[in-house]
Amino acid sequence: MANRIGAQSWLVLLSLIGLALGQAGCAGFGSGEPQVPREQRAAYDAAMGRLPADTRGAIASLEGFLDLYPRSLLADDALEQLSQLAFAAGREEAGRRYLGQILANHPRGDRAASARLRLAQLEYGRDKRVAARSLLEPLDLERLSRTDQRAALRLKATLARTPLERLEALTALRARLVEASREGTDPASAWRLRSRLGSVDAELDTLTRRAATPELEEMLGSLRGRPPAGAMALELSRRALDAGQLDLAERRLRRTADLVRGELEEAELRVLQERLVRLVEVAQAEAALPPLRELVGRPMPRTEDARGTIGVVLPLSGDFVDYGQESLRGILLAADLFTDPKAESDTEAVLPGSPRESVEQALPSRDAPVRRSDIKLVVRDSEGDPGKAAAAVRELAQDPSLVAILGPIFSQESLAAAAAAEEEGVPLVALSTREDLPEERANAFRTRTTPKDEVAVLVDHAFDSLEAERFAVLYPRTRYGRGMRKLYWEAVTARGGKMVAASSYDPEAVDFASAIRNMIGYRFLSSLERRALEERSGLLRASRRLEPEEQALLRAAAYEVLGPEGDPLPPIIDFDVLFVPDAAETIALIAPGLAFHEIGDVGLLGPSDWLDDELLRVGRRHVAGAVISSPFYPESDLPFVAEFVEGYRKTFAREPDMYAAEAFDATNLVLVQLSAGREDRDGVREGLLDTRAFPGATGVLTMHPNGNARRRPFLLQVSGRRFRPLD
Repeated sequence: MANRIGAQSWLVLLSLIGLALGQAGCAGFGSGEPQVPREQRAAYDAAMGRLPADTRGAIASLEGFLDLYPRSLLADDALEQLSQLAFAAGREEAGRRYLGQILANHPRGDRAASARLRLAQLEYGRDKRVAARSLLEPLDLERLSRTDQRAALRLKATLARTPLERLEALTALRARLVEASREGTDPASAWRLRSRLGSVDAELDTLTRRAATPELEEMLGSLRGRPPAGAMALELSRRALDAGQLDLAERRLRRTADLVRGELEEAELRVLQERLVRLVEVAQAEAALPPLRELVGRPMPRTEDARGTIGVVLPLSGDFVDYGQESLRGILLAADLFTDPKAESDTEAVLPGSPRESVEQALPSRDAPVRRSDIKLVVRDSEGDPGKAAAAVRELAQDPSLVAILGPIFSQESLAAAAAAEEEGVPLVALSTREDLPEERANAFRTRTTPKDEVAVLVDHAFDSLEAERFAVLYPRTRYGRGMRKLYWEAVTARGGKMVAASSYDPEAVDFASAIRNMIGYRFLSSLERRALEERSGLLRASRRLEPEEQALLRAAAYEVLGPEGDPLPPIIDFDVLFVPDAAETIALIAPGLAFHEIGDVGLLGPSDWLDDELLRVGRRHVAGAVISSPFYPESDLPFVAEFVEGYRKTFAREPDMYAAEAFDATNLVLVQLSAGREDRDGVREGLLDTRAFPGATGVLTMHPNGNARRRPFLLQVSGRRFRPLD
């Protein structure tokens, strides 16, 4: 035989021929259907009878049949058989031509739909996606076999131009796969269907995660409750929670509850609902952070009725002894411990088991006022060592009368102590900034003001009082500088602000011109722009020889000179506020550089490191109006602060610092619980978690549900030669 084809191709041909003969046989016997004349049936059967022995003769007979009966009900069958034979012989163009004739000459025939699908597949195979889509768009799926329906939907999903189109194709494909899997099939077919269903579900999951929120809302509406509506509703709810849009999240979760199907989706819904509850609690806690001045009219928290035993773990020797002793003084002052400090010389009786020498250094002066207290403190020295801190916590926890432990201060010893407190079931109020300390620990609390607190209050002030919209940061290339830049950036974007400039400098630098110039457009300049800047500099130099009025006019004209492409030339001051997280002595060098580079009418923001009288003396007009946040401001006139400072000075004959003030507030936080009648560990733990807008010497404190305190530090403004409180 001249036209040779392989054995495997013959098997394919035989199956196609059998299918075709069966379909053709039905064409003349359906009730009410048009009848195929006998001579047409005979001619068609004769042509097909030549297969598989005489392929060439079959092709000639089928083409002869089409010449004789071009309008026959079997003409489209003949064309389909010719296309299959052409493809089997590797004559793709001929096969495509036969399929095209089906669409052109028999658009309503029973072979038109399958021909359209096959042509679309061929066009897609040639990477002609537009042609493939145009063939698929008018395709009537109901005129295809179930297998071809799934193939058509698979191709539609692949060729989809929008997420919504793809979703519609995938969900329809999924429905047909589910339907097919419910029918009785052999194990191999059942496995293939399950595999394809899993693949479609994975695609739908990816589509859900990647779609923009408006697209996802549109897709969810088009589903009308059909799967994967539940998964999409869960994703939308999750996005609202991630964005902190709690009212929107609550509405979406209510809708989601009616759409989820199956145990997995229901479990995910419960997780999101629980997360919403926690975030609402956190939002309420955030809202409970008013400025300290707003709480002046309230009565002071009551501690006079407090009674019980409190443990203390601090570094009272070693490298951090100064911080430990300052903290201990704050605790002693809050506990109102000594009956008569002049007569009491045995520190072991007052502080049983404590390091005698270290505690004696922290005791009140002999001129301190007489006080009374029903509080017993048991002090242990951590030496700044994590292992010793943990051991001290475990030892203290063995006393059943002990209701809470205060301290330690620094990260590693605080983490070790928190782990031990969790094991022993005793509340630990750490004087640490380590925000992950309470994570997964019901008994660990953290109260110290964090850099995040300092940055947050500055950014809020910039938005609410300065009406800033565009923000910049200039920071040292140190761990602290990078960390503060990150916190600032996050706080700005969380409020919807725009970060427009960020520049860094070597921490050892004394010249900051390059870092400043990088913020205001000097970093990337073409040669033509540099030439234009030189011309402007010449005009500015020339203006110095003129009278003041003429000088002002020439300078204004110089700054109106544009670049070669009509763009403005540096300095481009496109930010409203600038945050510089560094020490006061560095700011005193940076601030004049900002003025030299004509960065004016920009609000300066700084952390507590700026709070130094030397900055007022050296920086002077260059830092005027700058706003600073600080955990403690001993010069405040607020009673919460002034009474602490006065009591500390009288008791210890020295000035208090931030460590003493924060330890004082943390102690009062525990004493308030005892004074309210919470006399066991569980009661103290619950009371600490319920703390909202607690006023103290270091500002306002609210405890989050996770045991992390959020603080509102003081806001100060540079005004002349002093720092003026803003709140």
